[in-house]
Amino acid sequence: MSSEKNADPNNNNNNKRRGSLDAGHEKRLRCESNQQLQPESLSSNSEDDSRLWKGALGVCTRSEADNMLCEVLDGSPSCQPNDSLAMGGHEPGSQEMDTQPCTPENRSSQPSAFQGSPRTRISGRTIQIGLCEWANFIDEDATFVDKSAAIADLMSPGAGKVIAGMYPRRMGKTTFLQTLANFLDIIGDMPRNQREKQFRKCAVYDLHPEFFEENFAKYPVIMLDLKTSCPKSFDDVPSCLRKSVLAATSKYTKLLRKLLNGVDSGYEHLELDKDIIEEEQDEIRRFINRVNYVEESYSTKTTHLSAISGMIPDLMETLYGLFGRRSVLIVDEYDAPFMSALCHVKDAKEQADIQQTYSEFLCESLKKGILVGVFDVRGIGLGSGLNNVDSYMAHSGFIEAQPTENPFQHAFGFTIHDVWGLINDYVDNQWPYRVTTTCLELGRFKRDLLVGCIQHFDGYRIGQVHHVFNPHAILCLIRGLRSIRSLADVDYSNYNFWTETGSMKVVETIKASSAQDLSRYCEYLSSSFLRQSEYRQHQGPLAEHMSLDFIDDAAVGSIGSQEQPQFPPDINKETREELADICMVRSSDRFHDMQSLGREPLQASTIMRLLYQAGYIVPIAKNRVGIPNSEVHRALEQFYERIAAQLKISTNLLESIHEEMGIYKCDLQRFSRSLHSCMVSIPGIGEDTSERFYQTILSSYLFPATRSGYAIHNEAMMENGRADTLLFPAPGHLRSDSTPTSYYIFELKSYDGKTTPTSSKRTTVGNRHKVANHVFKQAMQAQTQIYERYYPTLADKARKCDLIHVVGISFWMNRFCMIVTRRKRAESANGAISWPVVRYEGGIEIRDSVEYEQLGDRLEDAENGILREMVVNGHFVALTI
Repeated sequence: MSSEKNADPNNNNNNKRRGSLDAGHEKRLRCESNQQLQPESLSSNSEDDSRLWKGALGVCTRSEADNMLCEVLDGSPSCQPNDSLAMGGHEPGSQEMDTQPCTPENRSSQPSAFQGSPRTRISGRTIQIGLCEWANFIDEDATFVDKSAAIADLMSPGAGKVIAGMYPRRMGKTTFLQTLANFLDIIGDMPRNQREKQFRKCAVYDLHPEFFEENFAKYPVIMLDLKTSCPKSFDDVPSCLRKSVLAATSKYTKLLRKLLNGVDSGYEHLELDKDIIEEEQDEIRRFINRVNYVEESYSTKTTHLSAISGMIPDLMETLYGLFGRRSVLIVDEYDAPFMSALCHVKDAKEQADIQQTYSEFLCESLKKGILVGVFDVRGIGLGSGLNNVDSYMAHSGFIEAQPTENPFQHAFGFTIHDVWGLINDYVDNQWPYRVTTTCLELGRFKRDLLVGCIQHFDGYRIGQVHHVFNPHAILCLIRGLRSIRSLADVDYSNYNFWTETGSMKVVETIKASSAQDLSRYCEYLSSSFLRQSEYRQHQGPLAEHMSLDFIDDAAVGSIGSQEQPQFPPDINKETREELADICMVRSSDRFHDMQSLGREPLQASTIMRLLYQAGYIVPIAKNRVGIPNSEVHRALEQFYERIAAQLKISTNLLESIHEEMGIYKCDLQRFSRSLHSCMVSIPGIGEDTSERFYQTILSSYLFPATRSGYAIHNEAMMENGRADTLLFPAPGHLRSDSTPTSYYIFELKSYDGKTTPTSSKRTTVGNRHKVANHVFKQAMQAQTQIYERYYPTLADKARKCDLIHVVGISFWMNRFCMIVTRRKRAESANGAISWPVVRYEGGIEIRDSVEYEQLGDRLEDAENGILREMVVNGHFVALTI
């Protein structure tokens, strides 16, 4: 479905959560999904992918289990009523299909036909955690998600001769670099013919055939891993550097020694001219002598640094003489030595010496290269020798932020198509309980797994590519399915796969003077994430598919092609822009205290910047950052609690948000003001906006109250209908003696009066006068509906509360009229409970309908959009028309 439709709050169909579907309706929806998933309608992750989709979607394909659950497509853009159905013509949801196990006898023996994206390739049969060597994936038949198409992006002339990518840990960086090295390298980790056979199965061959022929196995590649080169003093530098450099040069050192001794190289595809070898004898001998010297220097001292640092440049020159091609230097975890010096070295001068040594070493070695790490050490004044490197972070390449494309955007992480392919492959072919599960249940199981992955592990983005998942978390989840019998056994709240692989201890010291800023930043991030999560339960492409019995490849393509919807209100614009500036704009002045990392407390801004680069905070838009998913949100809440305990301040991260909303203290006047601030920040809401959209906005805005012991229930089933929104104390709610607990009943109405054709006429005093009268009547109707349909049942449910707030709200565009009646619990001598009205003090008394009609006259002297509060017959009324 197009992104424009998802974003339109005026589309009533878009804002209604689908309930249970009969088979015919379900079939029609699936056909509509396939009709709308045309290449032109996809707001693809990049222009490159748009071109790929046009070729790939010529034939719609589905996974093996999907073929059993839905009609077989013939590749045409429409579905005919008489399309043949899988399983001998049984409709999805039929009795035979619901009860028939998915055994090998009743399903095709062919492998899954999944093809979610032209870039997606998945191979291997066993999921192994922590494996990163390219050759090992093949030797051990381990599950491998192909990212080779990104090699062409990195090697394109526009990417730069030396580029650096900074992305969070466990995003598949090392695995990709190993893939890159084996594709480019002349000798590689496997014989050339075996490597070529493997890479011809990969996306880089299918999508970039000319690039493949021109670049496969054509470069000397030196793979330098610095994550084990982490000195804790300057005396450690030579031994750390020696270990990394010897490992990086060992493969070509072995080759050069054979050539020097006249021994066959052992590589059948290498056809080196004997005359060239003879000409390069002196260079080869000089390099081998340097290697011998470094290898024999077991008691490494700082005096040996020049010999160690010169090994890679010398090797590059020697290989250029032999092969006529410049070497490609690939550096993994290039930032590790710099961060180690910051965290472990206390002396500032010694720290600077270490940083300078590694800067000079890298600068001298890099002619054509790719560096990858987590932290941008250049952005804080470290590694100054690397300032000529083109660097890319997660936000680099945003369409609205920077015109340049991010060459790493397809290299790291799993896309939604990758995740869907992994789920299909495992559940269809390896899940132990698949043979005792019906085909329909299997389809639902896969659907719910994908939805759970999106809700709990999605949220990253790289450049223009959104829906990026952390590979480590996804692989851990899928591997754990072997002990899962049903979806009920999947407990996402206990899954901390990614956060458990790292520590936040280094950023858990903060300057006392900066504590208030940290509280403000964390509060904004947490409240925004909670509201966003609730909003996406009801709005956007994922919400549209959640209630269907299954999700097929076409639906995944539709979800993946669209941005996740953003909760519209921008209540705290200043903090939002300040955080985005801290995280995405480099400034050495702002992060000068980075040099004292590990020695002194940090500023809040530095902590936020580090958390952003580590992946706890992610880019969302040009001027917005946020928390990626619930796994990270839990970690950040715990992080704040630890810091708050150190500073002896409140550990309630959302304390001021709860205060602002007024819910916890039963202050509906304050709530009306905060809701007004929320509503006026939503642009583009028309007069015909649906009630369901307003309900989504209200429940999303209220959602932080769930962190203060409240629960939210939308469309609560009652004997006489559904109550729109209920907010009530959850079981185990901590009750304060000084704070009464309240049960809130909200009934909503959307404007159903006469619409105004032009926006200029809508805001005239005369029109607002009419609208105000109408929405006031609708708000009264909403309250009446509560009393007629739900009140007796809900009053019984609220027996343990002190108050009941009956709230009728009528919306017009981004304005509203809210009428509140509060009732207080009273218990008689015989134990009977009643709820008499507690009148708001002051205000006016209206005795007949004529005076109600005249309520709009109060607008005559009121400015458009200003919140006006009044008390009418003891009820609180908030009007923003």
